[in-house]
Amino acid sequence: MSGSSLSKRNLALLLSALVFPGSGHFVLKRKARGCLFLVPALVALVLVLRQIMARLDQVMAQIDSGALPLDVQLIVEKVDALSANDGPAMTVAVGVLAACWIGSLIDTFLIKP
Repeated sequence: MSGSSLSKRNLALLLSALVFPGSGHFVLKRKARGCLFLVPALVALVLVLRQIMARLDQVMAQIDSGALPLDVQLIVEKVDALSANDGPAMTVAVGVLAACWIGSLIDTFLIKP
């Protein structure tokens, strides 16, 4: 194995680990395989972020209306209470995101550059 292919694999692993699932596949010129990880991970991330933003909107609305005082402990308790109501969609989205990240790393490692 040449030094350049090893460094290309290391770069791909770093991208897949630290940037986003599937991004390392693009360095290895495996765009279709990269999209198999990137697309579901992106959809899952959007769902997670939408849920988080909805939760933050609820808390901010309560703070703005005066129903929730500017007390860090009370705000944390409110966010925790709202998190308990996330339901299975959030659990599935987080699971898909984690599975794509781990799968992307494993697949990137197994690809012969």
